[in-house]
Amino acid sequence: MTKIDELESANLSACPQRVVTLLFTTLLTTLSIAFLSNNIFAQGMSLSFANDLAPSHDPASQTISTQMFDFGAYDLRQIESLEGLGRLSQSLGEHQQASALFKQALHVARINQGLYHESHITIVDDIISAEISLKNWQEVNNFYGYQEHLYRRLYDTDDSRLEAGIRKVCAWHITALNVNLDGKRIHHLRKVNMLFKLRMQIAENTLPLDDPKFAMLARNIKIFERELFLSSDLNREMLTRQQKEPRSRRSSFRQNERSLVVTSD
Repeated sequence: MTKIDELESANLSACPQRVVTLLFTTLLTTLSIAFLSNNIFAQGMSLSFANDLAPSHDPASQTISTQMFDFGAYDLRQIESLEGLGRLSQSLGEHQQASALFKQALHVARINQGLYHESHITIVDDIISAEISLKNWQEVNNFYGYQEHLYRRLYDTDDSRLEAGIRKVCAWHITALNVNLDGKRIHHLRKVNMLFKLRMQIAENTLPLDDPKFAMLARNIKIFERELFLSSDLNREMLTRQQKEPRSRRSSFRQNERSLVVTSD
């Protein structure tokens, strides 16, 4: 349905001011999308996603408007507009466009604020959300890795904000492991084991010794160390020897492919 059809179907003849407003919004949308596409292509960004920002064929997405044509290519004021447009695109189901907008926001933020800044955390969260919607699991994994690096550069192990960030990353790897999203079981096992040990270190620096979280972390570290052993070459070698010597005492573990149950967050 064209914008003219929308105006007619809305029976707005009795409200000329609203007609003018909708036509102006349509013009802004067209100019904004064209400007943003040209900017992204021209900048040669390190985060490659320029081709993702094609205008959507979904008529609902044509309601997007912005004042980005007032800004320069790397103007800090772009960030808020890009994030807002990205969230609107995400809500309209335009996940590819949302991802491109969020990545552009991160690019502009890094240029203006440096490689590591607290404001980047929410942008990375938005990128991950868009990539999850697209089921781009490799990109999701990459940006969770980036998020972990960002948190570790911003906060020390005596800061509870590091725990909050690492817990998010840990939850991703546990989910990917349990549902086998990308076939990288060993990678996720190693990451979770390492992250729980880091969380234990943070707990030692931020919590009283009688906090029940210590017991939870210790249980989970034990669970994932056992799972790593089950997946190890050593365990496979022991199983092979047992098959060759069936009468020998079978003391090795057999790998269990069940979902891992984490005792607490």
